[in-house]
Amino acid sequence: MHIVKHLVASIAIVALSGATLAQPAPSSEVLFTQLKALAPAGNAEVQYHLGMFLNNGIGTARDTAAAFQQFSAAAAAGHPLAAYKVGCYLAGQFPGVVPVDQAEALKFKLRAAEAGYELAQQDVGIAYAKRGDAANARQWLERASRQGSLPATAYLARDLSADLSADKTKGYALLQLLKARMPAPPPEMTERIAKLDAQLSDGEKAVAATLRASWVTGETPLTQQARSGTRALPALIASLER
Repeated sequence: MHIVKHLVASIAIVALSGATLAQPAPSSEVLFTQLKALAPAGNAEVQYHLGMFLNNGIGTARDTAAAFQQFSAAAAAGHPLAAYKVGCYLAGQFPGVVPVDQAEALKFKLRAAEAGYELAQQDVGIAYAKRGDAANARQWLERASRQGSLPATAYLARDLSADLSADKTKGYALLQLLKARMPAPPPEMTERIAKLDAQLSDGEKAVAATLRASWVTGETPLTQQARSGTRALPALIASLER
């Protein structure tokens, strides 16, 4: 089944910084300079954001080695989003910066997943699936899916709608949820839904409809924080420069 590949290929995540007409947001270069000056004081939030600027080449040239140093410092201070980024590096996101260590990568990503970060929950679920740990994989994929993650929903739907699945009702619900949110569902998805529609009873379909309607519970505060990008930086920097 290529539902997941089809979905992931169609998703592009773009982070935008907010600005007001009354007071234009500082430029990326200015923010980078301010973060770099504040980072030695050891504020984990500053270190995390400085790491993101270096990681993505925002307001400066990309420097993944320096980014990893900032993420590591922030993660050591307990910053969950920084821990996620450390996990990404250990998983091989930027080859050559640090040795790949999938076991350590999972440990760091788990910290962010347990704190509620959707993308970490998705990654952790996929990592467990690759290990053959179906129970943990489903647990974390469901948490990410309930926050609205389409890739996590796709992985979970593929698993639960399989021929040997013991929870086809949930798989049916998730496939229909995916179909409603995808502009061009692949034929394979439509065929799988039709097959399950013929297999399930009216009662099971009613359960699936209820499940589908209440499935997405919304993003956690940590996921919202990660999505906010640099919007909170001017206030953070101003509070630290006083």
